[in-house]
Amino acid sequence: MEAITLTGSLILVLAIGLALGWWLGGTRARAQSQERLVRAETTAQILSQRTEALEADAQVAGELTAAVGPLTSTVRALTQQVTGQDRQQTARLAGLDEQLRQLAVQNQRLQSSTHGLLTALSSDSGRGDWGEVQLRRIVELAGMTEHIDFDVQVTASTDAGRIRPDMVVLLPGDARIVIDAKAPLSGLEADRNASTATSASSQDAESANDRATAQVRAVRRHVTALSKKSYWQAFTPAPRFVVCFLPSDGLLTLAGQKDPGLIDDALSAGVILASPSTLLGLLKTVALNWQQAELSNSAHQILDLGRELHDRVVTLTEHLIRMGASLDRSVEDYNRLVGSLESRFLPTARRLSSIGVSDSALSDPHEISSRTRGLTAREFASSDRPDERSQM
Repeated sequence: MEAITLTGSLILVLAIGLALGWWLGGTRARAQSQERLVRAETTAQILSQRTEALEADAQVAGELTAAVGPLTSTVRALTQQVTGQDRQQTARLAGLDEQLRQLAVQNQRLQSSTHGLLTALSSDSGRGDWGEVQLRRIVELAGMTEHIDFDVQVTASTDAGRIRPDMVVLLPGDARIVIDAKAPLSGLEADRNASTATSASSQDAESANDRATAQVRAVRRHVTALSKKSYWQAFTPAPRFVVCFLPSDGLLTLAGQKDPGLIDDALSAGVILASPSTLLGLLKTVALNWQQAELSNSAHQILDLGRELHDRVVTLTEHLIRMGASLDRSVEDYNRLVGSLESRFLPTARRLSSIGVSDSALSDPHEISSRTRGLTAREFASSDRPDERSQM
């Protein structure tokens, strides 16, 4: 009996254990299922969020592609333009190198020509020829004509001897201005050396300064020599000065810098230092004076012609007045003749017709009642014929 009870107890315990295990297993299965369900929902939510993010990224990418497309074409065109400019710049640099090379060659030729020019100008005849050429160019620029507005190489005599200025400018009223173009030009070499003194030694700079000082002294000596020639004595009437032409503006500037009193001293001695620019202004003034003189001469000629015409008009008016008076006298004589004809001759002629001498009828002559028209203008108010000013 006890064995049956023990067996039943064991079976009951076993049944309870099985029921409890089944319940625990079901609970664990449900928990696992719920956990899997939660994980699945979380995974689906994450996938949905990622999908939405990917769709937004795709939309942004599309918008970026639409915006970047024109920019890409613009960048491509800009790249091509920059490439073309680089090629042009390269070609220009190549051309610039060639021009620099040619410029260097021309600079060497210019230096050789300048050296030859300075050598030629080292003589007095060369300086004079160059000064005369520059002087002729300036008078041509001023619009002046040789043998009309100026003469060259005119020979004359003064108390100091025979002189021959380079040019004599003619002024209205037979006046003249004398120009000398034989100024010393050694300062040209000084200017050239002074311009390169920055790259030379201090000794070279001092040498250039000495040559410039010598140039100014030479100009001063030339001014003294010109003042002693007294050109104005040979060309009368003429102002008491002579123009010393310096064929370079730099020479006059150099003289003014090195010797500030040179220009004033030259003016006191009757010598005017003139560079190309100042001489051109002087000659332009002379040309303007010629124009004013021609206008004045024309005005005087017009005045003389007006006076002559007025005198002739007066004479013509007198003849016209006398002719009118003669016509009036002729009319009076005609009328007297008509009166005599009517009162004396025609009655006798009619009696002849009445006795059969002639069958032709005699017409009666008529007197002239009109008179000549008198001059009524106020210029002829003092006429001696006041009764003849009535209208016809």
